[in-house]
Amino acid sequence: VRIQMRPATARAAVMLNPRHPLKIVHDPQPTVAPGCLLVKVSCCTICGSDVHTWLGRRASRLPTILGHEIVGTIAEMGAGVHADAGDKPLSVGDRITWTIMDSCGQCYFCRQKGLPMKCRHLKKYGHAACADPPHFTGGFAEYCYLTPGTGVIKLPDTINDLQAAPANCALATVVAGWEMAALKPFDNVLILGAGALGIYAAALAAFYGCHKIIAIDQLDQRLEFIRSFGATDTLNVHHMDTTNLVREVKKLTHGLGADSALEVAGSADLIPTGLKCLRTGGRLVEIGNSFPDARFSYDACDLVWRRLTLTGLHNYDTKHLQMAVDFLDSAKNRFCFENLVTHWFQLQEVNAALEKAASGAAIRVALLP
Repeated sequence: VRIQMRPATARAAVMLNPRHPLKIVHDPQPTVAPGCLLVKVSCCTICGSDVHTWLGRRASRLPTILGHEIVGTIAEMGAGVHADAGDKPLSVGDRITWTIMDSCGQCYFCRQKGLPMKCRHLKKYGHAACADPPHFTGGFAEYCYLTPGTGVIKLPDTINDLQAAPANCALATVVAGWEMAALKPFDNVLILGAGALGIYAAALAAFYGCHKIIAIDQLDQRLEFIRSFGATDTLNVHHMDTTNLVREVKKLTHGLGADSALEVAGSADLIPTGLKCLRTGGRLVEIGNSFPDARFSYDACDLVWRRLTLTGLHNYDTKHLQMAVDFLDSAKNRFCFENLVTHWFQLQEVNAALEKAASGAAIRVALLP
């Protein structure tokens, strides 16, 4: 076991009940088992799912330590850990990020269906209970304990913590989304929502060589921001009905409609809108509505007659996180990725950070332990 000197206890911000302030506690540092890693957290950004859990919109085992968009340095390595998911050698002090989940690699979904994010024995960072050792199961803490089924990615020195943290999960999820949409160069695409996921979706579409990259939102400042990340056209839909939106999208795409669309705003009402904006044979990938009772209705005949595809996406595979990191490194001189983190707080200010994230006034909020 390789170790750096570390304190006997460390701080964590623990959620005891929804809609209540998180409590800062001091938990004992764990003994690092074979195949595991103890990571000193250097940055954790607040994802929309953290906010949904905190607001009680999605269930979680309690108590829990929220946070899964994490960057940190290896403080201790258990026996048998030698390399990351891409076979890059690992050492104490290396800076890493990792998948939102630990998958068993042995069950039906992991081995036969290629869906490790739906593992029968799934553990998710930022969602697991933290009452029992090793306690440090999320990023709102000074340390995080990684177990063997986690996809670890060593970070290059050329991207900083603020650039890298939202790669898990916002950017990695969008990488998986465009893969599911079968994105091709010169496609015309529609992005429903100009938050963090929408911004990454625009930057990726531009990087992949798409033609029209159309983003919609209700906030002018977000639409202005997404233009600097590759959006060619933006539409404020605050006072625009579906008929007019479809008309505008078709005007921008030679009367055809978008080849593919991503719904990343978390509004179920946007799913029918997005489908109507597609060309015949188009594809819509639904990502944003990751909480129960997000309902919509649609005419199934339109799906059949226009040969539309509607697919849901929840989380991603390790390869998508590696692709996200590679994209950040390749496009860092083209897009100012650190600008997505618009506010940052210290760990002891976690409740103010959550309030800011829930307000919609930020794109990404960072916690810096």
